[in-house]
Amino acid sequence: MPDLSNCVVFFDIGDTLASVRIGQNNSIELTPFPNVIDVLKKLRTQGVKLGIISNRGDIPEQTVNKALIRAGLFEHFERQLIIYGPKDSPLIFEQTAARVRQLITVPASLSTVLMFAGEDATERAHARSVNYLVAPHPNHVLKILLNRVPLRFLRIRVPDSVREQSWQQLLKKESVVPMHISGGANGVATEVYAIADAASAAKLDDLGFWVDRLGAEDEPLTSDLYILRDDRQRETGFNDPGGNSFDFFSESSSAGRVLTSTSEGLFVSIPAGRSVESFHFAAARHGHNLKLMPSPTLLESMNVNENERLSATVSAAETLLAGPDVVAEAFAPMLTDSQRATFIQTITENAIKQDVERYSGVRPVQNNTRVTSRHIHHPSNATAVSALVRDLTQIGNSRLSVRTHRFTHEGRTYNNVEAILPAAGMPGVILVTAHMDSTGSRQPGFRASTDDAPGADDDASGVAAVLSIARALLAMPVSINRREVRFVLFNAEEHGLIGSRAYAREQALTNAKIVAVFQMDMIGFDQNPGRSFELHYGFTPAVGVQQRSGKLAKLIASLIPEVSPALPSPQLYPSTNQTDPAESRSDHYSFQLEGYAACLASEDFFVGPNGNSPAPDPNPNYHLPADKAVNPLYAADITRAVAAAAWIASTR
Repeated sequence: MPDLSNCVVFFDIGDTLASVRIGQNNSIELTPFPNVIDVLKKLRTQGVKLGIISNRGDIPEQTVNKALIRAGLFEHFERQLIIYGPKDSPLIFEQTAARVRQLITVPASLSTVLMFAGEDATERAHARSVNYLVAPHPNHVLKILLNRVPLRFLRIRVPDSVREQSWQQLLKKESVVPMHISGGANGVATEVYAIADAASAAKLDDLGFWVDRLGAEDEPLTSDLYILRDDRQRETGFNDPGGNSFDFFSESSSAGRVLTSTSEGLFVSIPAGRSVESFHFAAARHGHNLKLMPSPTLLESMNVNENERLSATVSAAETLLAGPDVVAEAFAPMLTDSQRATFIQTITENAIKQDVERYSGVRPVQNNTRVTSRHIHHPSNATAVSALVRDLTQIGNSRLSVRTHRFTHEGRTYNNVEAILPAAGMPGVILVTAHMDSTGSRQPGFRASTDDAPGADDDASGVAAVLSIARALLAMPVSINRREVRFVLFNAEEHGLIGSRAYAREQALTNAKIVAVFQMDMIGFDQNPGRSFELHYGFTPAVGVQQRSGKLAKLIASLIPEVSPALPSPQLYPSTNQTDPAESRSDHYSFQLEGYAACLASEDFFVGPNGNSPAPDPNPNYHLPADKAVNPLYAADITRAVAAAAWIASTR
């Protein structure tokens, strides 16, 4: 076994070693990801010295160290090699290299090898610029140290002949780290987009997989992979040059960024230092981009044995998700008169209107402070996070545990907001969610860091809905047995579902027993007669996930007559033999990818689902600074139906 005593490997904490939750008074909770400690032990067995380079922000060093100790991580690292500070330039990596030279002695015949393992491409680029080896995931570290092998983006297609075999185990054995899975339905081959080394790719060739090498060697080290959806091209159709690709990628300097084009969109490698903000296509529709993140649990979520997957991750959902298709029959009687009255009295037009106005800058969010934009590049994004923490804390009145969930994107730290209503005698977790960020990127010349992006409909309407549902569920009797309910507001959705992917991936890695996810995204625009709205649950890669998600959508639909009788029956997607146009386009998809049941409630945005469906009623101010108002009565009606479904899911 090779001696790696000349190697020093530094890890980031958040997104790489553990999930990070920040509570009141800067308390911190770390939950190590599976296999991380095994990776650390293997490295130490080979003589590798381990350190940490991580940004603790304004959290005291002692507080972070104590959290590392509680998580069982601290003991694996050299105390003098735990370095805290911002990773927004090569400086901290240069300073750390100097410290290593002072503290670590290696055999005279060897030179010191430094490596940084972290999941943010910008931070890895800073490390690589000062001669560190870098790894995008802990699973790659040992292989790179032992063999100095280049990493590639791969597209791995699974032949029909091995569909029923344990092909997921073969990929795991070859240290393939998946990022995205598609296909797998209606005769379409399953495709796995992943990061792996060249030797592993060759081994997969021998095993009978069809492997495409995408991009250049070592491109995954300092680039992020996105799907950019060219909705204008899809609308103009085949053989009509109406798309966006020529405008963005025809020049030699950018042409190489497009690795492949498929029915899902353009797979584009965006180098560190560039933001996906630069690639907002003309006529882009909802969910026009998706960042692909390394997530080993994706292979579990695509297990051909759906019952095995259900048992492993959502065993608490047996009644809710294994019941008959006619959901109302499974839960009759649905709501008591008192419960129905609570929803109607708590979730009101006025409550929705006030919260939308507070989070879109019409009125102050607190005192004289206004949130004029929730774009992640705008200072008001952090203001909105703080306001949501404060609002949920006040709503909870000590019954909610309110925390932020920290993640990194494009070299910057952001926060989701999470409020937990503890379980009362029942297993499993229910999530009520929306995204909190906004954008005005359809406006020519939009400057994200300074310009207004009120996002009243997209998605202050969803934010207001989550706050109202929290008030309603907290108004219910405390004596009723209930599952844990979490109210979660995701950040950076507009940059490719970043916050929800980070959150959902961590939930799967820690084997969270999530029963149901109810996502609300744009529920406030209604102009055409009919008040139609949509419920989406499509997920083509795994039929079991789609079926379970469909039960959630049908549960919402069945409760409309009880709490929102002025609403018509919703449009349910997908329809027979068609895919869901909102699949992978909002935060519910992040949970479906991990095998969880999730659905999306939205205004009438998409065509269909059937030939006799009403014409879509899309918001003309979508992704514009003019998105300043909603129809609060319409939004309140949708919110009550989702709230009632969340209540049923949490108590049955």
